[in-house]
Amino acid sequence: MSTTGSPRGTTGRRTFLAAALASAGAGAVGFSRAAADPTAAAAAPTSATSAAPPGLTVVVSSSAYATVHEALRAVPTSGTLLVDRSERVARPLVVDRSMTVLFAPGATLTSTVHGTLVDVRASDVRIVDAVLVGAGASAAGAGRAVVATGTAASPLERVSIEACRITGFSHDGVLASNVVGLEVVECSISDVGYAGVLLISCLDSVVRGNRITDVRQSPGYVNSYGIAVTRDESRSLADSPRSARVTVDGNTVTRVLQWEGIGTHAGESIVVRDNRVTGCSVGIAIVPCQDESRGQYVYAPTDVVVTGNHVERGEATRPGSGIVVKGAGSTVGSTSERATAVVEGNTVVGMGGGTREAGILLYLTRDVVVRGNVLQACEQRGIALYHSNDRTTVVRNRIVGLVLSPGSPIGAAIELTSTANTGTLLANTFEVGAAAPSPVRGVSVPGAGNVLDLVRNDWSATTLAVYGRSSTISRFADGP
Repeated sequence: MSTTGSPRGTTGRRTFLAAALASAGAGAVGFSRAAADPTAAAAAPTSATSAAPPGLTVVVSSSAYATVHEALRAVPTSGTLLVDRSERVARPLVVDRSMTVLFAPGATLTSTVHGTLVDVRASDVRIVDAVLVGAGASAAGAGRAVVATGTAASPLERVSIEACRITGFSHDGVLASNVVGLEVVECSISDVGYAGVLLISCLDSVVRGNRITDVRQSPGYVNSYGIAVTRDESRSLADSPRSARVTVDGNTVTRVLQWEGIGTHAGESIVVRDNRVTGCSVGIAIVPCQDESRGQYVYAPTDVVVTGNHVERGEATRPGSGIVVKGAGSTVGSTSERATAVVEGNTVVGMGGGTREAGILLYLTRDVVVRGNVLQACEQRGIALYHSNDRTTVVRNRIVGLVLSPGSPIGAAIELTSTANTGTLLANTFEVGAAAPSPVRGVSVPGAGNVLDLVRNDWSATTLAVYGRSSTISRFADGP
């Protein structure tokens, strides 16, 4: 997986680890050079309260103390805790000052309770190469591997969780609330109850190159996520603002069988790029959230980019869309905030089915562009505009083969399944593909109240190019 653009690479972490091990080997506390000069010789051991010479960092080895908690207390601000032995713990490690928590090869921390294992309450914290094991994910609980918590008024800054291995937690692998400049990179997260990575009101952050699998949606949870970028709907927008300017890229998410692989609720300027999502009920969900009254959906996702992703049904058996973009409100023509997004260059395989799902599904949107995607062997419809999509542009998409839902006599490459949609369909194509040909409409508009321009689409491989007489459909160089 690519980690291009990540400020810290694996090689740098390994050299820093080697220097820290060499430094800590002589005693409980030692000096080592900062990561910029990891090969420098360590100074003589000193006390944890001593000030480090310029350019050096204090390294505290957990094996020199009775417990990892005692070692943590000995780490000065901007020092390093080296976890160099395995331990079972029943209460959180509270990181309340700037530091690096670094794990030596073979060292594991195992939680004996369903609670938080590493609790970050300070800025400028790095958790590197951690191996964290929870108390199990077979039932709902409060088990979380790493939690980083700020507030809207006083957010944490520059928290990094790097190359960690996390498994067996009853709620989340990583939960971050009100963090600016969060990085979750190159982690492996498996067998969790609710979410692999959950960001609440985070800004200017990145979730990159992670491998997330087996999010159980344990009994007691009504949903689950591989990666979610959201806000706390139980609080006001002032207390829990939208997450904004978050990039989710290069991740692999598998087996979120009952809910969503990657999602944002009312995120702003979120980029979901170059991820691989398989075996999830819904692949990528760009959707709204409610206000604190929980009465209705009022905040839509805005200025979202979904590009270069591969979404495939895999082991998922429930009907579900590959990519969903949905705005606030619920009724046709709602005046609530509309979703805005670009969905470009994605490949969606085998998704869709149900009454309105598709490879790509839109509703309650404005000025959304769906461009250059490949929808392969999707069920029932390739692209669907459900209702209340204003000025949608659907251009140069390839729909390759369709699989009919049980009991359905005919599918559609592109379908406007309800009303109040306006848009332009330009240079889209349908190809039969490797599957046996099925009855397929190029564009299906069964209802009234839609206004659609069709320009230079190729429906020559369909059974019927255009279906619909109750809406306004204009065709320009669009075949017979």
